[in-house]
Amino acid sequence: MAARTFDAFTTPKAGVIWGLTVPQLLFLSVATFPAWMAISSQRWLAGVLWVPVWLLLLFLTVVPLGGRPAVGWLAAATAFAIAGLNGWLTFRSKAATGTLRDLDELDMPGALTGVEVLDGPPVGLTQRRVAVIKHGAVRTWAITARIEHDGIAMATDALCSRYADGLTELLDTAARGELISEIHLMVRATPDDCTERELWLRANITPDAPVTSVATQIEHLRWSQAGVRTEAFITLVIPDNRLSKEARHMGGATDGRMNTLLSLAAEIGAVVTGPMGAREVTWLTSPELAQTVRLGFAPGDRAGLVAAAHDASADASVNASVPWALAGPSQAYAAVRHYAHDAWATVTATVKLPERGATMGGWGHVLAPSEAVERRSVAVVFPIEKQSAADRKAAQQEFGQSLGQGLKDRLGVRTGAKDHRRQAKLDRVEVQLAMGATLSHPYALCSTTVPATAPVAEFGRRLDAAIRRGGMAPQRLDMSQDLAFVTATLPLGVSLTTRHQ
Repeated sequence: MAARTFDAFTTPKAGVIWGLTVPQLLFLSVATFPAWMAISSQRWLAGVLWVPVWLLLLFLTVVPLGGRPAVGWLAAATAFAIAGLNGWLTFRSKAATGTLRDLDELDMPGALTGVEVLDGPPVGLTQRRVAVIKHGAVRTWAITARIEHDGIAMATDALCSRYADGLTELLDTAARGELISEIHLMVRATPDDCTERELWLRANITPDAPVTSVATQIEHLRWSQAGVRTEAFITLVIPDNRLSKEARHMGGATDGRMNTLLSLAAEIGAVVTGPMGAREVTWLTSPELAQTVRLGFAPGDRAGLVAAAHDASADASVNASVPWALAGPSQAYAAVRHYAHDAWATVTATVKLPERGATMGGWGHVLAPSEAVERRSVAVVFPIEKQSAADRKAAQQEFGQSLGQGLKDRLGVRTGAKDHRRQAKLDRVEVQLAMGATLSHPYALCSTTVPATAPVAEFGRRLDAAIRRGGMAPQRLDMSQDLAFVTATLPLGVSLTTRHQ
């Protein structure tokens, strides 16, 4: 099983002493001052009475409840309540309110507000204009490609090991250029609606065909609907402050940024089609990206879009594209435990990757829809550190681990197996960094999208169960379902972290 495991990542944050961060240590240290002042003035009763108060502060600050300390829950609940009172949790599109004026202007809710999609320069023999995504709020640029891959369902251990090494090489290649800050890998699995097959039957079955032949084709169509259609995407995210420096040598201003993005796309695409084993990498144009976003919000629209594309091949007057102004939902609402968009609802959970490494193919349980009306999606975000920042963070983690271990030795506390494994991993990370490898601390999100009339809570429970069957632990992203939905299902370069270096 070791050959099928990818473990070239570390935890993003490590506590200095016994898992406590520096702010937590400072807060708890300051909280002891009243007790010390009472003891210094020989007010013993006041000092003893402060101990339960300090223990309560310790519980509220340190003990996680559902993934967050109590203080974090209080801050999140307060912000969520304020957003609800101000109407920020509800979205209605311009088309729904009758104020739509420009079909090319994006009209998106929540974290997608202010996003622009620009057409890059024409490249290749087909003169494709690749879509470039500009995030003005966080000052980043992104570019997305569709990946055609055979998967690893029938792959041997040796082939899975090669793919794991290819993923490591992808991260190292992105880090060496010191431009890319994040790589998003996304897979969406939707029950097959058999639209293409139905169109083929309509075009090829003649009225005088034998009845048995027609019945056989209809029976095949009914059974083929048990299949699942998957689509995979890769998104590169580059901060503007890094891109602007490189753009000076590639044409300057917006043209230089786009030329730089296209060169990065060619470099990363070669790794994806090489060591990672993809058959084809297609960087999406603006119409293709708009259709991908629309299907992210409304999976049931695929049949109509495929039929429109089929009709457009015979009749040029048929409009088979999706305008950006209509690519988003007409209305959306962020509830505490799910996100409602048009006639659909999505539940998203984050996944803590195991320290022993993620098993290649372990996402198969998560991606398999439990019913024909369900769409599953998995997105893994790889934040990539610069070499200097990676060395500094590795040194900080090593210092914190050594300091905590030294205190345990002085106090006679036994060192557990987890501590030994963590120390061994930190030592291996330092060796890899010295050899030019990169430092990454990825996180994953899984979502399930069902019709709004379906029991959303039940499908969320099934998603959690599927994650556990894959050997991982789910954590529902309560009060952040809108941002989680965008990160998990839309390949636009939006992540849970909004600060980029």
